[in-house]
Amino acid sequence: MPQLDLSTYISQAFWLLVSFCSLWALLSWFVTPKIANVIEQRKRKIDDYIQKAEKLNTKAKDSLNKYNASLAEAKQKADHELERGHQEIKSKLRQTEAEMTAELNRKIADSELLIAKEKRETLQQIESIAQDLAYEILHKLGFAKISRQDVAAAAREDK
Repeated sequence: MPQLDLSTYISQAFWLLVSFCSLWALLSWFVTPKIANVIEQRKRKIDDYIQKAEKLNTKAKDSLNKYNASLAEAKQKADHELERGHQEIKSKLRQTEAEMTAELNRKIADSELLIAKEKRETLQQIESIAQDLAYEILHKLGFAKISRQDVAAAAREDK
């Protein structure tokens, strides 16, 4: 095997050193700066993305706070409108109740007047019937001399 031959060790070491140095020089002057540049660009890009994400997160939190504030305000307005609606309904209900009470009181008064009138008329009819009945009874008992006017006059005197 030629690589184990001692006479070729010096030339192998030389070419190993030349290859290693040239590869090292090639890597350190060309490849490593490009890789470092790419890594630096990626790091800056990631930092930019993180800053943008933080700004967007801040804007999103601000928007959420504004949304919650407007939602609370809208809820408060809705509660106020609902309460105002309840008050209007109660007011209209009280007004309608007062109108209906007044109407019912008027109808009750009218009905009481009608009942009183009918009562007077009924009492007059009863009085008239009672006078006619008294006349008939007296007439059947043999008091033929008594007239209807006498019975009516006697009834007026009793009042």
